[in-house]
Amino acid sequence: MGDGAPTFGSLFAGIGGIDRGLEAAGWACRWQVEIDPFAQRVLAATWPQVRRYADVCAFPEPDTERVDLICGGFPCQPVSHAGKRRGRADARWLWPEFLRVVRLLRPGFVLVENVPGLLSVNEGDAMGEVLGDLAASGYDAEWDCLPAAALGAPHLRDRVW
Repeated sequence: MGDGAPTFGSLFAGIGGIDRGLEAAGWACRWQVEIDPFAQRVLAATWPQVRRYADVCAFPEPDTERVDLICGGFPCQPVSHAGKRRGRADARWLWPEFLRVVRLLRPGFVLVENVPGLLSVNEGDAMGEVLGDLAASGYDAEWDCLPAAALGAPHLRDRVW
């Protein structure tokens, strides 16, 4: 990316799907956090110049670059209709780690992605926690559920953004 592009950091980066979309929109990736070794290798091959971190629970480091936006899709297993839907009672409920990083780095914008089950698990309390935490942190949150098909993909794959 050229000089002057808005910057972002990616939590729970996976293989970089959100990152690719942001780059296509003119944003510059500065760092990625991903614990899965296979996904780390994909990220390294696609973004060799980007600094990567493995453990969101040990992030950020003191020299972590500040960015304009933090994005990510924290693990969906606690809220997915395909799982036990334990929500906040699941050890994989990592929204608090996402929030901790946002509160430490204070980006101008936050982009969160997850499965539609986030809206209903724990009788809506999990989504309420996400929205309430963002509001308490000074962010005006708006959300919508969009299918991949709305952007031209040949499948639905609904996601909450």
